[in-house]
Amino acid sequence: LSDAIVIKQGSGARKIAVFVDPNCGYCKRFERDLAAIKDLTVYTFLMPILGADSAVKARDIWCSKDPAAAWRGWMLDGVTPMKAMKCDSAAVERVLAFGKKQRINGTPALFFADGTRKPGALPGAEVERLLVAAAAPAKKP
Repeated sequence: LSDAIVIKQGSGARKIAVFVDPNCGYCKRFERDLAAIKDLTVYTFLMPILGADSAVKARDIWCSKDPAAAWRGWMLDGVTPMKAMKCDSAAVERVLAFGKKQRINGTPALFFADGTRKPGALPGAEVERLLVAAAAPAKKP
């Protein structure tokens, strides 16, 4: 989780991990839906797989003074992240390696607290349903 950009909304009681590319149009649409969900902590893992420009943007976002603000600024408002001069962007490389190992081949890729994995930009109502299901106590057989 130390390689994620963490965004807390409301109490942040519910959690979701999202693997995203900064140039992914579906990710941008999905980010708008995520921003509207209450009491959520979003762990955003930058996985620049759509080209060299994605890698540059991911590094610039990760290396900004406030990565969460830079991420949301880019994804929601189209504000280009400031160019990063020097920083340790090894986290982005670790996320790429993790994504390859876990066969995350597209973005967005969503992981819920109960281990549920979903590909693609799900509608906000479906994300809400999955968050509720993930928080429900496990039923014993």
